[in-house]
Amino acid sequence: MPSKNIGERIDARCTRCGARNMQITEEFIGSGHYEVQAGKVSAVASADSFIATGRLFGRCRQCSHDWVFRKNPLAS
Repeated sequence: MPSKNIGERIDARCTRCGARNMQITEEFIGSGHYEVQAGKVSAVASADSFIATGRLFGRCRQCSHDWVFRKNPLAS
């Protein structure tokens, strides 16, 4: 997550109840590869790198409301 350290304040509140206790999830895209031989999985490889989509999701710890941020609250 960009530009914020533990203890720094962010300007974000729950859009439903106004609480400041939340979980912020940043979305990434990655891909996994499965090798199949004779109808059976023979090897699995996970993504070497991930690409940020720029989407951030919030979940309120007080009322469990879910939303998508319009602006990144973690950017400086």
